[in-house]
Amino acid sequence: MYHQQQLPALQSIQALTDLTKRMALEHDFEMVEKCMTLVGKLYEKGNTAVRNAVENIFVYSFSTLMCNCNIAEWRMVQSYMPSELYAVFVEQVLRSKC
Repeated sequence: MYHQQQLPALQSIQALTDLTKRMALEHDFEMVEKCMTLVGKLYEKGNTAVRNAVENIFVYSFSTLMCNCNIAEWRMVQSYMPSELYAVFVEQVLRSKC
């Protein structure tokens, strides 16, 4: 369970997740790129709570986003994912298939 002091990080990451998904579905890939860059920096420089929030909320949402995009849209979204976040996504996918 999350502690009270972690709620702002969780809420912020959830808001960025919702924005990124909405922008992808609206084909605003310039904004998707900006969101991905921002979340990548948060992941890189954040503390454990921020990194966990990014992995468990933002990266986890890629699966639902992938289901709602056609292949071209998904490839576009993938191209903007920071490599570290994409690696976490692949790890999550592989773990879920075991």
